Amino acid sequence: MADSLDLFSDFADEGDEEEIPSSSKVSDKALERQFSEGRLRVIQEKNDFFLIHAMDFIRGKKWGNLRPDYQRRLRWDQKKKSRLIESFIMNVPVPPVFLYENLPGKYEVMDGQQRLNTISEFLSNEFELKGLLIWDSLNGRQFSKLPPLIRGSLERAKISAITLVSDPVSHNDPNIDLRAQVFDRLNTGGEKLNHQELRNSLYSGPFNKMIRDLAGNREFTEAWGIPAHSDNINSAGEESENLTNNNLYKRMIDCEIVLRFFAFRDESKVSGSVRSMLDRCMKENRNADDAKIESLGDRFVSSIKLARNIFGENAFRIFENGKATKLSRPLFDAQMIALDKNLAHEARLIERRDMLATKMMELTNPESDSYPLIVGRANTADSIKARIKLMSDIVRDTAQ
Repeated sequence: MADSLDLFSDFADEGDEEEIPSSSKVSDKALERQFSEGRLRVIQEKNDFFLIHAMDFIRGKKWGNLRPDYQRRLRWDQKKKSRLIESFIMNVPVPPVFLYENLPGKYEVMDGQQRLNTISEFLSNEFELKGLLIWDSLNGRQFSKLPPLIRGSLERAKISAITLVSDPVSHNDPNIDLRAQVFDRLNTGGEKLNHQELRNSLYSGPFNKMIRDLAGNREFTEAWGIPAHSDNINSAGEESENLTNNNLYKRMIDCEIVLRFFAFRDESKVSGSVRSMLDRCMKENRNADDAKIESLGDRFVSSIKLARNIFGENAFRIFENGKATKLSRPLFDAQMIALDKNLAHEARLIERRDMLATKMMELTNPESDSYPLIVGRANTADSIKARIKLMSDIVRDTAQ
């Protein structure tokens, strides 16, 4: 039996409090009109599936898109996967998965990708149980190594799937991505999304896709110690354990680092908190056209290549006692944007790379006056501007 799920459409993003109108400034009549016109109508259907039948849907691609763009990256470890399987064995209720029927008979997984991937992997003998406390005697066993009674019980265990379909006669605000809004609300009570995972959910579109693609640029991944995407993501989009265990990758911090380049490169946009700047950049560029996306992407790639040509493996690293040590996001911002401003002098900068390397050692010396600014001890708009200006002046003077 189908029923409906109502979602309010005037969702205000965290970090943009200045855009939220005060209740004292909005009349009851205006609020009621907004309520009547701004709600989304969503048809909701619920079905229960045996795990073995769920596998058929996953393998047969009927639940075709397990990884839509607005989803977070997979980050369950083996212990967490094992606990889900243990829940099925113990007959403990498991939360339903949410599907979105974007075309008749074609679905994407809005919420539940971790559960479905775990079911698929375990029933395909891709991992063994680990870290179980109640059924600890099963630790070390793959699905095929379980006793027949337990295997059969697992195959007949059930998971619920709630399918949502947007009502075509309802109000349709083009600024609202229904799937991303549902995904965000479904995840408020679970493992909390970080700021970049929320941006990825709320602002899916061409700009967000570009950010994700640039985070896989080999120059970028090598600089930040992230396993190369080309070697760790197969043609089906499945990531290796080596990649999913990387702290920057699994929580989309790599994407946030890339985003900082675009959020800070226009000085007129550097105001407010760092979070609000990053949110605003995603929002303003969400649906950028192809020409702008190509231009922005080219600037990032050219700047990261130049940084690596000049600083090599020491790009974005703080120097202590004459040796490059930890990576620094504030230094990344300054170096990347300074080079972006001076791409016309690329040949001269490469020719004088030794001068720049020496200057970096001086700037990031803990005893230097510039050290607190360069390493980002002050995380304000003014400090970001000052850091970028200092680095830009150095790069410009070196090129002259």
